[in-house]
Amino acid sequence: MEPTCAACAMEWSIQLEKGLRSRKPGVPVKAILQMGPHLQRWSKELESGIVPNGMFDLVPGEGELFANAILLRLADAFRGGNTEIRLAVVRVFLIEQKHHDNRKHKQCKGLLSMARVANHLELLKRVKSVFNSGDSESKTLALVLFGCWADFANDNAQIRYLILSSLVSPHDCEVKASLFAAGCFCEISDDFACITLEMLFNIMNSPAASLPIKLAAARIFAKFKCSYSVAKKAYKIGLELISNSSNEDILVIMLFSISKLASISTLLTSNLVEFLVSFLERQSTFRVRETVLRCLHFLFRNNPSLKLYSKFEAPDEQSMELSPSEYEAWKGDWTDDEMLELNKLFSDSEILNCIV
Repeated sequence: MEPTCAACAMEWSIQLEKGLRSRKPGVPVKAILQMGPHLQRWSKELESGIVPNGMFDLVPGEGELFANAILLRLADAFRGGNTEIRLAVVRVFLIEQKHHDNRKHKQCKGLLSMARVANHLELLKRVKSVFNSGDSESKTLALVLFGCWADFANDNAQIRYLILSSLVSPHDCEVKASLFAAGCFCEISDDFACITLEMLFNIMNSPAASLPIKLAAARIFAKFKCSYSVAKKAYKIGLELISNSSNEDILVIMLFSISKLASISTLLTSNLVEFLVSFLERQSTFRVRETVLRCLHFLFRNNPSLKLYSKFEAPDEQSMELSPSEYEAWKGDWTDDEMLELNKLFSDSEILNCIV
């Protein structure tokens, strides 16, 4: 039988430590990046069931001890490392974040869940010290980590404050990173989602906010799925923004986001179909009309029962078929295509382009 991750944890921890202590160029970064697949495999293993410790001569709790040691060592590397090291650490947790978002469960059940990270306060403390170092680059990377650690960071008042205050930062790179983190928090926290929703509305209506910031904010509307009441409120605000927006780029992103959000509820979906049909009748640009048709196709494809209640005929399956990459982007909340979008969050700084 193949050894479990818990049985391999000691070896992984030793390999990581050796790599981080090495002075050979590239070795520390390589050692960090090797942890990405390990963490992803570990989370999958925890969901499928835990093999009894006795099968691999493990002491009860040994796996959790080494898991926390690995996470803490990565946080230490982030705190004391150079930019290359910090980027590698961020990439490792983005890999796990992608795996988290592709799962069917609402709450995280894997290695980074609140119940499994015993030293979560120490992890947050180390990353917060990097945020407090002052430069925009460090704050940007720290905010991304906070988002990746949303399951055990969302109840921390200090971290919440850092994310929300960064939404009004004068540096676009920080704002985009805080939007990513806020989106992660909004998926699991009602009260945080309500505060963020108000701030997003102000950002979208602010003449001072740049177009890239507004586009990044528009994408976050797809994340308000923590409860039906929050989703309904975000949905209504999203429709208002769509109705009042004249910018085509914003319209396209908002239509995609609201369609994703509405898909969690048959009631919201049926309401959105009616809105999109009426919206289609008064829009003339080819790009917007095509986007509306794709949204309708997505809604009907994910809720076939709508055909029984709607007078609108769904777009033809062949003429409006989404490509594999497009449909994958619709299915999950943070898929390959959206990871590429995350990369765009850091376009203001060339050194951040290697995140994905």
